[in-house]
Amino acid sequence: MILTMDTSAIQARPVAEFTAAEVADAATRSFEGYLVPLRFTPEAYERRFRGEDLDPYASRLYFREGDLVGVMLIARRGWTRRVSAMGFVPAARGQGLGRWALGEVIAEARARGERAVVLEVIEQNTPAVALYTKVGFLPRRRLIGYRCEPGPGSDSPARLQEIDPLEFARIAAREGEPDLPWMLTAETLSAAAPPARAYSLEDRAFALISDPGSERIALAALVVPRSCRRQGWGSRLLQALGAAFPGRPLFVSPIVPEDLAPGFFARLGWERQGLSQLEMRLEI
Repeated sequence: MILTMDTSAIQARPVAEFTAAEVADAATRSFEGYLVPLRFTPEAYERRFRGEDLDPYASRLYFREGDLVGVMLIARRGWTRRVSAMGFVPAARGQGLGRWALGEVIAEARARGERAVVLEVIEQNTPAVALYTKVGFLPRRRLIGYRCEPGPGSDSPARLQEIDPLEFARIAAREGEPDLPWMLTAETLSAAAPPARAYSLEDRAFALISDPGSERIALAALVVPRSCRRQGWGSRLLQALGAAFPGRPLFVSPIVPEDLAPGFFARLGWERQGLSQLEMRLEI
């Protein structure tokens, strides 16, 4: 038996009407019990979604009789909008609210003259993939992540030089691959600021990490200029990062296209993460 929620009773309010703390709390509650629960502090919310170009007027919090039922976070660039996050509190799930909310997003995109809606969904979240497929989204590619457990240490002579994260974004714009996922574009990377840090290895390879103070070091992006590729600079850079953060695992979230430099991480002993994402797109 499938229950259907009366959407006429749903009040949708722009997240612009709320504080960062209120939106962060709503997002955390809306993802309770999901395959990968999301937990946001106000700072983490602002830091992440500022870089994604979140539109606080296109994004919504949903209420029913004053009670929170869900969240829809929308980012916009040019003719494309992105569903950055969509979640509903446990009591509101399985009642058709997600399909209705996506329909509203698509209708608004069409009314504004946008050309496409994109999103990423955990591939192992079968119900979510089915929902997006029913609405009309088509998979473009698989996105994967990697991790590397700390080794015994390294006596590598490689020396990392810290650079401005904004300079890293400029290098990514100039030297990066075309048609990258939203989270790897230079537009997203340009919002990186401390505690994020960027590093150069002899101006031949560059890396951006999210927070050097974390227990696990998140590699947000890596760039090797075209003139330096296939010379081992990417490998040396990863080895230098391991030496710079001894005793701490390094990882890359599942945002890397599966066909981008296949085998590069594996050759260095990095393992592919168990969860993957599908990048999906709906043409309007």
